Amino acid sequence: MTVIQARVIHAMTIPFTVQLAGNAQQAVQLTTVIDEVTPSIADYLHHIEATFSPFRADSQVSAARRGDWSALLSTQTAHNNAHDVSQGVSRGASHQLPHTDFAEIYALVQQAKELTHGHFDPMHAGQYDPTGIVKGWAIEQAHQRFLMPLINTGVCEAAALGGGGDIQTAVASNSDFTWHIGVQDPANPNATLRTITLRNGAVATSGTSKRGEHITRSAHDLAQATVVDDHLTFADMWATTAISAGEQTFRGIVASNPVAQSNLMAVFVRPDGSVTQFMPGSGDDKPLSHTH
Repeated sequence: MTVIQARVIHAMTIPFTVQLAGNAQQAVQLTTVIDEVTPSIADYLHHIEATFSPFRADSQVSAARRGDWSALLSTQTAHNNAHDVSQGVSRGASHQLPHTDFAEIYALVQQAKELTHGHFDPMHAGQYDPTGIVKGWAIEQAHQRFLMPLINTGVCEAAALGGGGDIQTAVASNSDFTWHIGVQDPANPNATLRTITLRNGAVATSGTSKRGEHITRSAHDLAQATVVDDHLTFADMWATTAISAGEQTFRGIVASNPVAQSNLMAVFVRPDGSVTQFMPGSGDDKPLSHTH
């Protein structure tokens, strides 16, 4: 029997859910471990919010909007920090990281703008706004840093971290566990349009039902786009791009990108409520699944 433990974190004005899955013999250990790891994830998410929130005057994004881009040139010192895990640095070491989170996101949004033919634009209403990629990136980073070590050391069979329609998942190679992720109906938050089966991968959803017209759009033929990819950073980027570019242009952009063609799958909801699946290279009539 599979046991799933879950905890909720409130950050970036939304709830994030941490989930660990294991067998019945791991139940007690899962409770202890999830209670230990959740505060670390919460601290990390609050740090990301403090860095990137355009609504905080003291954030680096707000500073950039005022013309202060010094964060692009800074380095940051890490000491005895769980973030070191992803950098391959032993705990307790003090060192200079080659860049800040701000600089990494800046590079990512420039890459995203190029990959999406300008439809993913870090400028919104004339101001720098990288939030279209920050949440997905932060979830993926936190999952890699805090949850993957639990899978790799056998503490749990599977782990997931999600928030605001975005989720990153992973499953141990020796486990047959599968995550089942529902695609919410934008017209009815209690209804599910599709169920995505996922082992190692990510799902991101973008649309206008909750936050209104927060994305600069050149077409308005999609109400919601849910994208499945290996990495949540890119799933988030592509979901935002689909809403910005519109369905037909988005299909054309993906057709010109071999990596996106091989990795990406999507569920589109049109303004009239109709739903279509987009699975490049696989046909649109197959059930959505992703088992990398």
